[in-house]
Amino acid sequence: MSQKQVLQGIGVGSRAVRAEVFRLTARRALPAPLKSALTPAEEAQTLSQAISSLEETYAEKIASASGNLKEILEAQLALATDSELFESAVQHCEGGWNASTAIQMAMNEFKELLSGADGEFGERVADLDEIVYRLVQILQGHVEEIDLPTSGQVIVVATDLTPMDTVAFTDVVAGVITEKGGPTSHTAIVCRARDIPALVACADAATLKSGQIVMLDPDNSQAIIDGELSSSSGNWWDNLTPHASSLIPVMANIGSVEDAHKVSSAQGVGLLRTELFFLNRNTAPTLQEQITLYSSILAAGPEGEIIVRTLDAGSDKPIPFLGIAQEENPALGVRGQRVAAVAPDFYRDQLTAIAAAATEVIATGKEITVSVMAPMIATVEEARTFATQARNAGLARVGIMIEVPSIIPVIGQLRGVIDFVSVGTNDLSQYLFAADRVNSGVAHLLNPWEPALLATLEEIARSCKAASMKTGVCGEAASDPLLAVVLAGLGFDSVSASTSSVSNVSAALSCVSMSLATDVARAARSGATAHEAKTAARKAL
Repeated sequence: MSQKQVLQGIGVGSRAVRAEVFRLTARRALPAPLKSALTPAEEAQTLSQAISSLEETYAEKIASASGNLKEILEAQLALATDSELFESAVQHCEGGWNASTAIQMAMNEFKELLSGADGEFGERVADLDEIVYRLVQILQGHVEEIDLPTSGQVIVVATDLTPMDTVAFTDVVAGVITEKGGPTSHTAIVCRARDIPALVACADAATLKSGQIVMLDPDNSQAIIDGELSSSSGNWWDNLTPHASSLIPVMANIGSVEDAHKVSSAQGVGLLRTELFFLNRNTAPTLQEQITLYSSILAAGPEGEIIVRTLDAGSDKPIPFLGIAQEENPALGVRGQRVAAVAPDFYRDQLTAIAAAATEVIATGKEITVSVMAPMIATVEEARTFATQARNAGLARVGIMIEVPSIIPVIGQLRGVIDFVSVGTNDLSQYLFAADRVNSGVAHLLNPWEPALLATLEEIARSCKAASMKTGVCGEAASDPLLAVVLAGLGFDSVSASTSSVSNVSAALSCVSMSLATDVARAARSGATAHEAKTAARKAL
């Protein structure tokens, strides 16, 4: 019997599926630059009509979407209808170019502003590509839509997927395999939110053809052509006996009031992203506007500890009212807490507003403890400065995010300065491996099972315990139920997962003891590759 072909990638989810491949047609190339025979005003009018048409399409898609996908589409709509983008394109029309060429040129200028961006905001580069592609389609008079089968089950295979693609998914989509993407790509985020097993950054996806039968096993980060489902292809914890409570607290990552309403079962909020509220504002919010906003989130969320992250922004996350200059490499520039030196009034107001909102909601009888943490802390001095400012604003419990590797060797010096740390594994991986989080060419280095990352996480947990500081993980790693067990075994006190992953992570952590989690962590640490680490962890269970 010939050996079955195995395709490797980065798995999303833990449930294996088997279905027929449905390959999406590759996108057409964008048209070459072309001068116009019309007047600049006529080309501008044509472009304006195309943007209006695209706006109607987005409104229709948004109406049928929910959760993370809805938020992503809303962000794309804001970009597509941005007045500065249109004005930039009009300038190119005045230079004699047709509307299609003008919008491509304008988009390229916007993309330069976002070059080097990371994470969900780095995905805005992909958002711009999606917008310009759809605008060009409208301008050329043909719009492509995914035509899925109406029955059966298929595994969608593509070079990559956009939010507009995934909003068309129906129940026939059993799984997804993409050649590009990474653990924090739109495809991974949407598939995780919709509980669709996926394999991203799969270089051999290009070899798959429609009609082939594939067994997609995200838990082992692989797909097998003609593979069979095993008797244990469900969630690995399904056959284990749950305990009364989770081994360690499982909190939630949120960024909106809608998110807050979804996570009532979470044991608190481990990451409240405040920058998501201000992305498209041209003017800074007033102190009272911030108080009202944070109060609404705290009132809607679960009881327990709510950890609010101060604005994680900068030129890689363009918030107009901050006035941050364009940088050569934004991911290594003025971002996160470093922006406080540039916009001190906003940061002072933010800390004051968080404290006031906490007081307001606690006064209603809601049992919450509001903590605050700063992103992108690289030195002990930065941590001291932030802790002083936060406590002066009336916030008693203060922490920092560990994303920049430079802070790890000096964790011991943070004793008495801060109360806790939360590890952002997405950015920590980016800086640890010198791998851009939105570059699919290096996506394999961002696998959260990479041994060097696991070793770094173990060092963080050990150093914080010695310094009497609580530890948590709020990056994508905490949304993987198996990896959450490893994190507990490494010594972390809590994990904070995406809204769609809280229940699975809680279920998994309710089925293991600390001694077993320690064994699983030890097994994972024995692996020399990401695949070996994950395989060893599974075997230890």
